[in-house]
Order: sequence, then C-alpha cells, then structure tokens
Amino acid sequence: MTRTDSAFISRRVFERFTAIVGALVLTAMVFVASDVHAASMASTADGIVVKYSQEEIKNEADAERVYRKVKSAARKACGLDGGFLNLGERTRAERCYEETLADVVRKIDRPQLTALHDSKTSKVG
Repeated sequence: MTRTDSAFISRRVFERFTAIVGALVLTAMVFVASDVHAASMASTADGIVVKYSQEEIKNEADAERVYRKVKSAARKACGLDGGFLNLGERTRAERCYEETLADVVRKIDRPQLTALHDSKTSKVG
C-alpha cells in the first residue's frame, strides 16, 4: 500500500465516521425536540432543530440569543464543532454551515432574526 492509498483510505474512513456521528447527533436532536411543550416551536432545516417560542424574538437581544442557538446547531450538524479537518473538508463544512444557518433563519421567518443574520453576513466589497 502506498502513502497515497493510505491517505485516501484514511480520508474515506474519516468521512464515513463524520457522517455517522453527524447522523447520530441529528437523531438525538430530533428526540430532544420531540419533548418540546405546546407553547414552543421548533424550526427544522435538514435535521437542525432549534427550540424557541414566538414571544422569544421581540427585540434585538432576543434575536441575538436565538441566533446563537441556531449558529451552534448549524456548526455541530456541519462538523465544525471540533476536530481536525483538511482544507477540502473544512471548505465543505463551512459552506454547509453558511447554507444551513441561512436556511434556518429563513424558516424561522422573524424580522429581527433575519435582520441580525443579514447584518452579520453582508459582504463589504
């Protein structure tokens, strides 16, 4: 086995392991979300579950708190919550994170949260 073959095999094993761990985390998040009481809502996007109530997003401080929850869940689901990633894996994980974050914010559809997300992601250029 050459060094190139070994690196390829290691990368494939890591990718499969990461996918399995991600699926387990998402499954656990779904089970946790199933215990949400009737006054709460959950917004899902590709397995991301964020618990919040409609009344929870009334001002900028509330939006910031929910936004932190969404960012944390998106980072975990996309594999950015720790561990070494090579350049290609990191690029894919960051793209996943950005797309997932935007999708969840869009699905929650609260003006304060959308404005906060837009202000944090707008590109100056």
